Amino acid sequence: MKMVTSQIARNINHTNFGQISRSAVYEAKRSLLNWLGVAIGAAYHDSMDKVLNVSRLMESSPQASILGRNEKTDMLFAALLNGMSSHIYDFDDTLLETVLHPSSPVFPAVLAYSQYKKKTGKEVLEAFILGCEVQARLALAVYPSHYWRGWHITGSVGGIGAAAAMSKLLGLDEEKTSFAIGIAATDPTGLREMFGTMTKPYHPGKAAMNGMLAAFIAGEGFTSSKQALEAERGFINVLSEETKMELLTDSWGDKWEIEKNSYKPFASGIVTHPAIDGIIAIQKAHNLKAEEVEEIQVTGHPLVKELTGKTDFKTGLEGKFSVYHCVAAGFLHLKAGVNEFTDDFVNNPKVKALRSKIHLTIDESIKEDQVRLTVKLTDGRELSHYVEHATGSMDLPMTDQQLIEKFKDVTGNIIREEAKELLIDQVYRLEEIEDLEGFFQLCTPVESASRI
Repeated sequence: MKMVTSQIARNINHTNFGQISRSAVYEAKRSLLNWLGVAIGAAYHDSMDKVLNVSRLMESSPQASILGRNEKTDMLFAALLNGMSSHIYDFDDTLLETVLHPSSPVFPAVLAYSQYKKKTGKEVLEAFILGCEVQARLALAVYPSHYWRGWHITGSVGGIGAAAAMSKLLGLDEEKTSFAIGIAATDPTGLREMFGTMTKPYHPGKAAMNGMLAAFIAGEGFTSSKQALEAERGFINVLSEETKMELLTDSWGDKWEIEKNSYKPFASGIVTHPAIDGIIAIQKAHNLKAEEVEEIQVTGHPLVKELTGKTDFKTGLEGKFSVYHCVAAGFLHLKAGVNEFTDDFVNNPKVKALRSKIHLTIDESIKEDQVRLTVKLTDGRELSHYVEHATGSMDLPMTDQQLIEKFKDVTGNIIREEAKELLIDQVYRLEEIEDLEGFFQLCTPVESASRI
């Protein structure tokens, strides 16, 4: 049996910032800006208050910041809470091959520890890229059967990515790094049944917390299997039907998975984005009113129905997993941002009436970032649009300017406009920053901060 876990630990131990490509570092910065914006933007969601109340009950020590808030907690709770907030709006980044959200399990752990232990910006980027590489390769190794079995892949592999990143930050040797991976591997989190509830964003937060804890106790000499990923009863064989072990170690350092990262222009399940693009294109061309619509026909990839086929729901969180609601939002507001997934908007009678006119057809020949969309009007006209590649896909990525505008928009009134500009500047030169305390201070709110 090839010793995969040990080889990964060796790769982590022997790879440093100078060996990482410039393009990977640059994409890691884009990932951080996107992640930071959505984390701050959801800082005042109800679910955050509920978990913060538990940290207070536990008398958590003020070691690390809750981004977008004035509170601090211990590092573990900070990792949990910042991981949660970054996924609450379902607006975070995605590696499209496996629908893994790479930043939300790794950055929360890395930043919480880096704030408390005063690590540098270069160390943050190095640890994140290595943690992302491990979790992304593992996701590729277990996809698709792992995902189709019902695992939320961001939670289940994300803890291992966080453990890898934390092992690098802690300076663990190869053996302890392999133990950290093993401890995290025995603690996967995330069932797809939870999509549309507060528990879905809990998954990456808990993964960040699990990975951090795994590295901490491995650092103390706590042991685990050194074959946690590849063994007959290890992570891959137990949780998937795949045997793609070679993806975990082959060509390490020749390319970096973070370079494939993509970013969402819409705050919903990624497979809804082509349909939103399509309806917005039709609306910009024709400026239709809802009462003119007889039917909207959406033809898309099978995952559209599998992941976002909800028709009966009452909350904004559930609306993120309804292609019907997403298309209605795009039709009515020409966007699908944070405000289009509130409980009030989801239950608006006008929105519900339009949703009832939207129908979905599956076509296995259509790719995940494509859609055919036809609007049938009451006067007999039919307006059609074909989306070849959705905005934010690998073939049509979001530009730096689009990411900056998204960051400014999603953070709303939570942090000052001046702070936004300074954070953008610091993110894009993060490897130059020796003391990150100013960075974290910029993430604290203005007095009038509130939920968007």
